Amino acid sequence: MTAVPELPNRLFSEGRSVLSKFGYRHLEDGEVREDWAAMWEHLRSDFTDTHRLSVASFDRLNADQQAAAREYMSRRLLADRNLERCEEWHVKMFAQGINTDAVERYSVARDAYEESVEAFGAAREKLDILLPRNGEM
Repeated sequence: MTAVPELPNRLFSEGRSVLSKFGYRHLEDGEVREDWAAMWEHLRSDFTDTHRLSVASFDRLNADQQAAAREYMSRRLLADRNLERCEEWHVKMFAQGINTDAVERYSVARDAYEESVEAFGAAREKLDILLPRNGEM
């Protein structure tokens, strides 16, 4: 496994630490993560509030809920990868000196990350609607 480089901006490093509480981990190129039930354990508490005190484990969700949960988790994985691309270009800008090409590539990576975070949020909203509130079946 390749070590993740230390970044000049501690926000990235510290951000990874926070994200790991929700199941983030660095994946090597080509590595796939589809451990939906394990990832769901990290994320399902995000759906609890005063109107929903608990959320079922992945295997107890119905087919529509599982599909929406997989979409939600897939969007999170994509956001994780896009964050890593931002980090890579951020490191390159500092290591190689800031130049137009590096800034442009970082900007594209940053835009992709922001779009993936928005898609993650939209997937969360869709899933939230499907999960029952207290007293609902």
